[in-house]
Amino acid sequence: MRRRPLTSMSSSSSLGASRTHLDIPRTSSSIIRSGNGNIVARNAINGGIGGGDAADHDDRLNYVLLLALYTLQGIPMGLSASIPFLIQQKVQMLASAAGGSMHATSPAAHHGSETHSLAALTKMAYNSQAIFALCSWPFSLKLLWAPIVDACFSKRFGRRKSWLVPIQFLAGMLMVGGSDYVERELGLENTAAAGGVGSVASEMHVKGVTAFFFVLYFLMATQDIAVDGWALTMLSKKNRGKGPVCNSIGQNIGYFLSYVGFLALNDVDSSENLWRPLLRLPSKPGVGLVSLGGFVKFMGTFMLVITILVGLFKKEIDMTAGGGDCCTIGAGSDMERLSAEKIRSQESDQDDHELDAAEIGIAETYHRLWCAVKLPAVQSLILILLTYRLPCALSDNVKFLKAVEFGLSKQTTALLSPTIVLPLGILVPIIATKIWRSKPLNQFMWAYKFRVTAVPLVDVLMLLAVRSFRGGSSVIFGGESTSKAIFWGLLIASTAFQATVHSLQFNAQMTFFAHRVDPAIGGSYMTLLNTFANLGGTWPASFIMYLIGQFTIPPNCVVGEGGVEVCTGGRDAYFPLQLVLSCLGCVWVFLMGKRVQYVADLPDDAWRTHIGDNEEEESESQELIKGRKFK
Repeated sequence: MRRRPLTSMSSSSSLGASRTHLDIPRTSSSIIRSGNGNIVARNAINGGIGGGDAADHDDRLNYVLLLALYTLQGIPMGLSASIPFLIQQKVQMLASAAGGSMHATSPAAHHGSETHSLAALTKMAYNSQAIFALCSWPFSLKLLWAPIVDACFSKRFGRRKSWLVPIQFLAGMLMVGGSDYVERELGLENTAAAGGVGSVASEMHVKGVTAFFFVLYFLMATQDIAVDGWALTMLSKKNRGKGPVCNSIGQNIGYFLSYVGFLALNDVDSSENLWRPLLRLPSKPGVGLVSLGGFVKFMGTFMLVITILVGLFKKEIDMTAGGGDCCTIGAGSDMERLSAEKIRSQESDQDDHELDAAEIGIAETYHRLWCAVKLPAVQSLILILLTYRLPCALSDNVKFLKAVEFGLSKQTTALLSPTIVLPLGILVPIIATKIWRSKPLNQFMWAYKFRVTAVPLVDVLMLLAVRSFRGGSSVIFGGESTSKAIFWGLLIASTAFQATVHSLQFNAQMTFFAHRVDPAIGGSYMTLLNTFANLGGTWPASFIMYLIGQFTIPPNCVVGEGGVEVCTGGRDAYFPLQLVLSCLGCVWVFLMGKRVQYVADLPDDAWRTHIGDNEEEESESQELIKGRKFK
């Protein structure tokens, strides 16, 4: 959703002999990717040029550490991805309880109030989802404080550990100390409590849960900046290009452990029929094996253990020779002394030297980013990135929530990710690079046309099948076995199609970024583009949830003869909104398709800031002036 951690680990397969920055295949690239990292990636691709002693260096323990640190990033993402399902389940149970209590008294007397209650619950459900979708914004905005993390640190403790250890410790303590708070704010312990919709709404404080995860995302976004930079110095020169691979694998491990693990262990039916018999635990009908609070506390404890081990036993490069602490606003002499040896080493390896914020200062880093934003090519690309995800917002953010509302179990939803989404996320980019080769935006547009036409159609058919099959009828078409085949076929197809187009577009996007970034500010440039790409997927989530809540009207349900509930009227906003968004997607293809082709055809020079060129020209002009004075 926001950004899922499922990322392409294979975009480097399209490198060939290219010397571009394809060693950063992910949405969370940070400002502190220095020129050192880019140099190493290219050297690794070209056979480890200049590897020397690094060829014999064993980085296996460093790989393990990086995987563990990146796994910690995926944990809050997976937990936050499970919260919308809990909100949906909570509201459904409240609606059933409210309807049952009204029918138990006088159906005729409570008909009007029941309709009002169901409407209020429906609006509350999607408004809550819209609010909670805001929690992932820090990962989309970390560009704002990334230069500060890169430039300010304690040399005695370590440039990256100065941020990593306290940030992870705060995040772990927040999860351990706030685990009960999250469960209490969601009102999970009082699902069936009586008192009407008003008291129910007072029991579920989504804003509090959103604030909790917002802070957690902010801490982990800051940790991501530090870990990305540390990977450049932690790994040997030959192996530094493998840091993004550790990132992708680690984030996916953390995401699937917390998302799939929690939903599977929290599911009531699975806990009672599978996990408790398997673990020989006593039966507890209606109760999941783990609670949200207990799971958050366990993951927080795991984070604290990793943090303590890193703080005590992992050492960074000794930087005490340069003095005490450091916070570089401009390019000061302190950082010049600190970086002199590294700069000389980099210049001997490669002509395209890229300075990070610790070398050029915070102010100069922001200045270079602003120069990149002012480029017409970048502005056209930003417009594309901020708008193309809106027509896909229902499939990205609401589809599976609606499926759960129609009766699909949380366990089934969770198991679709590791069995379908993850394998496709790895395989699709590998195949795509062989088909589209050096034309990433052609790949992007092909996937987008499929994404706004065929994918929504399959999604609608899948939801109708779920509503029919799980809503009481065991027959969709033909016999029962045929109906099961249709149900599972549509469910798998819907999941697979979305995963395929997502991987195709993400891979194309990252490949294009890597070919167009200015080598002088490659890491900063990549982070800038990824920031707008993340924003393009973040803002539609809250917007579409709000629209669903505003335009959905629940049916009028009454208890007829024989105690059978009969529902009439109502309007599910998902289906008409899907039609509108699909049409909007087609309009986007018609209006923006030419702009995408225009961006694809721009020469490399259109993406250059020419900052280094201006400095060289100024230096040459100063030398000429001095020469004239001497004459």
